[in-house]
Amino acid sequence: MLEIKKINNKKIYSNNKNYRLDKFIQQTLYKKNGYYIKEKPIGKRFDFITSPEISQTFGEIIGAYLIYHWKEKINSKFNLIELGPGNGTLFKDIARSAQIVPSFLEKANITFVEINKQLREFQKKNLNSFKLSKIKWSKSLNFKSNLPSVIYSNEFFDCFPVRQFVMDNDIWFEKYVNFNNKEKKHIFVNKKVINKKLIDCLKIYKKQKIYEVSFSRNKYFEEICTYIKKNRGICILVDYGYYKNIKNFTLQSVFNHKISHIFENIGKQDISSHVNFSELIKIAKEKKLSINEYNTQRNFLIKYGILERIKKLNLNDSHLNKDLLKSEVNRLIDINGMGKLFKCLVVSNL
Repeated sequence: MLEIKKINNKKIYSNNKNYRLDKFIQQTLYKKNGYYIKEKPIGKRFDFITSPEISQTFGEIIGAYLIYHWKEKINSKFNLIELGPGNGTLFKDIARSAQIVPSFLEKANITFVEINKQLREFQKKNLNSFKLSKIKWSKSLNFKSNLPSVIYSNEFFDCFPVRQFVMDNDIWFEKYVNFNNKEKKHIFVNKKVINKKLIDCLKIYKKQKIYEVSFSRNKYFEEICTYIKKNRGICILVDYGYYKNIKNFTLQSVFNHKISHIFENIGKQDISSHVNFSELIKIAKEKKLSINEYNTQRNFLIKYGILERIKKLNLNDSHLNKDLLKSEVNRLIDINGMGKLFKCLVVSNL
């Protein structure tokens, strides 16, 4: 493990050896002093703002989609699982959509998968109008129930640690992290890949000469697919990502809504990467699941009625700030921004 040392009165993850990039990210995000353990990252005053925080219509469309499929394909007791609920805003908007089908929440065993203590407490406060006895909090997936499941997430899979590989003169190298004791700073180090099995896996990326992968993300999604295949259900995830091969690495860090370097503000900033949706789709197909949707966030939201929802809100609420609503939704579906960058994947066994 990486040690935590104080240098210039700042806690820094330091070592005298090379550590794999994903191990460094795991330490800075999820260990004792990690960002997702002790910080509250979501909101205008913090490091980033998510789609549910931008407009209630996002959660309402997601909710309407899930409720329809539950009613048509399950219509019985089920597990409703949100991965990384953030401030609880997405669930709140889904619950609002469920008012037209009360049985949806009545028959749901609700679980929030959340590791951040601060966020768990905030979720409870934000949902104080809801029957909190209906909600269970868990730090990890717990697939003991044999009931069908409805699983959803927004900006969850981008947070898994990644490994990065680069080819130079027909030789594959992997990116590691070290600490330069002389200059008192972290540095990247490339180590030659010698594992034959790994080299064989990298062969298909020879032309692009780089490969970024999160094996932990793929394994996590595989567990979901295995469970859904066995017990029936549907999973919808929204995240920024790509399908075709990348030309550049996507790892990035954000501090106070601004792009930063991953070696800055260690343990105090978000580190994420774009989701490789082609790998997730491949996993779902291997598990014999249906790919109900793979689309941009823009196309998904428009397809399932966000523009009609705006019209209805404008007609029914005379106190509504129509210009603000329009700008919020435009931000969600902007083809030059979130609308194209974010993708929506739905897999099911229904």
